[in-house]
Amino acid sequence: MQITEKQVLPDYQEVTAALRKINALSEASEAHALLCALFTGGAEVRIEAWMDSLMAEPIEAGDVVAQGALKVLAEMYQVTKAQFLAQDMHFDLLLPDDDEKFYMRIDALAMWSQGFLSGLGLMEIDYTKGSVEVQEAIADLIDMSRLQYDDEVTGQEDEERAYMELVEYTKVAVLLIHSEFGLKRLYS
Repeated sequence: MQITEKQVLPDYQEVTAALRKINALSEASEAHALLCALFTGGAEVRIEAWMDSLMAEPIEAGDVVAQGALKVLAEMYQVTKAQFLAQDMHFDLLLPDDDEKFYMRIDALAMWSQGFLSGLGLMEIDYTKGSVEVQEAIADLIDMSRLQYDDEVTGQEDEERAYMELVEYTKVAVLLIHSEFGLKRLYS
């Protein structure tokens, strides 16, 4: 029996820095969510096409800084793809670490939801043809994409617990959508 080591996404800050180095059009969580949506929908995602979609302009040949950034993005792509292809269907959301400010994590989760929904739109997935559970999950993700930081939210224990529940719910929603739409496309 072969034991494989769990692949881990690059750090949120590392991806953020990489995206800035290539003058990307999106934030780290949004870029990851778009990629997840494409895999969720059963798309055969070419790494070059995905990376090109993130950039405002092409990278010049020999740009060493950009090449380092692309290496980080390639790692994110490979880990995400492996997580979607794995039989256990476990995957992680690319979000700021728990020690980051609470409002940053809330904003990143909202951006992740926005990016995921945009990706589903690109896939032209008609979620109204999905189960009631999928329709509810999409509606919840739409609500989550509108999350905003409230000055009264302090990041205390209750808010932290609610945030963690939203993160876990998002993972379950994505897996549900993938099971109804992505797997059907992959195996039909």
